[in-house]
Amino acid sequence: MRVVVIGAGFAGACAAFHFRQRGASVTVLEQAAHSGGMLRTYHLNGALAYEYGPRIVSVFRGTQNGLDFIRRFLDLEERDIYQGTQLRPGYEVIPFPVDRQSLMRIPEGETIRAEMARFAGSEPDESNFRTYLETSVGPTLTRLAFEGFNRKFWSRELEELPASWGKLRRLERIAEVGAYRLPSVAPHYYPKGGFNGLFDQLLNGVGIRYGSAVQRVESSPEGPVVHCNGAAIQADLVLATAPVDELLGYRFGALEWKGYRIETSVETQTTLGTAPDGIPFAWLYTPWPETPVCRTTDFGVIHQGRDRRGPGVVLREIPDANVRMYPVSWEEERFSQYLEASSQIPGLIPLGRLGLYKYVTMDSTFAMVERLLDVLPRYRQAAAEERLILLRRIRGDWSN
Repeated sequence: MRVVVIGAGFAGACAAFHFRQRGASVTVLEQAAHSGGMLRTYHLNGALAYEYGPRIVSVFRGTQNGLDFIRRFLDLEERDIYQGTQLRPGYEVIPFPVDRQSLMRIPEGETIRAEMARFAGSEPDESNFRTYLETSVGPTLTRLAFEGFNRKFWSRELEELPASWGKLRRLERIAEVGAYRLPSVAPHYYPKGGFNGLFDQLLNGVGIRYGSAVQRVESSPEGPVVHCNGAAIQADLVLATAPVDELLGYRFGALEWKGYRIETSVETQTTLGTAPDGIPFAWLYTPWPETPVCRTTDFGVIHQGRDRRGPGVVLREIPDANVRMYPVSWEEERFSQYLEASSQIPGLIPLGRLGLYKYVTMDSTFAMVERLLDVLPRYRQAAAEERLILLRRIRGDWSN
């Protein structure tokens, strides 16, 4: 089987590895000069490391299989990863997700507690995201923790979003005492030496063409045809981790994305504060609207652990809608049109964050590839209507 993989990020490299293991002839087309996509370790001043996309490895929404797979290639070192939030300038940094005990250390603490008590035991109003939050955690915490951030990063008012936007993230659940640790169902790990070696191993023996800009994919009686750098490449199967709207010529209009640009600096000691148990925060949210920065990451903590010593890169995220990073739920109808159009081209399977317009972590990306391998025999025999069903199964939902 001739397989063309568009994109050498984690989704593409993982798929290329599995298909090569199954005896397929695999060609990877990568537009950049290197593999990794967002999952890449960079070095500031030639030495200090930082990551632009995923910072750590764990099991968030996918399967333990993903973590076990990554362990085959990387030496994973366990880390305590805590995240905090500073709700207003000058306020004490407290853990995020917030907890009742920590909230009592900010000036509005008593007001927030009284509002939560007023709504305790009642079902939230699910008319929209604002009513959902205000009738569960109260108007004050809604304003401090969510309103400014939502406007700043998502460019939406709370009432413009459905209640499901918060239910998916379980934002109404405020613990009495903070757990501090970034929620996941497994410990957090950082790969010794960074992420780049993962791609050297996954793509070993695979034909990869860097600097390959794919223009489009078309159907033919012999299978899908990839048009790239002025040439046409015939395949039996095309796994496309490139943006699906771009790949299909924006025929239904451009999908909306949210993302951020970054600013980096070098700090000699931890700057984001510490949790009550003494563990330094690895990243910090700043939801107040006076700052353009949404989140700050201290890579010294991520790379060196709780006993951070010496300099480390501090990275600040500033919203930039031109960066394709986070898909948005209000584009589901338009994305569905693109998925149906993809199903009309036998052998074309969109994959990953850009191809299937879905926010993914490493474990959920691996789960997506597993679902692809599981349905592939049916897909290759299916008509367009069933192919669409199978593509939806590969994608999964926002919870996995």
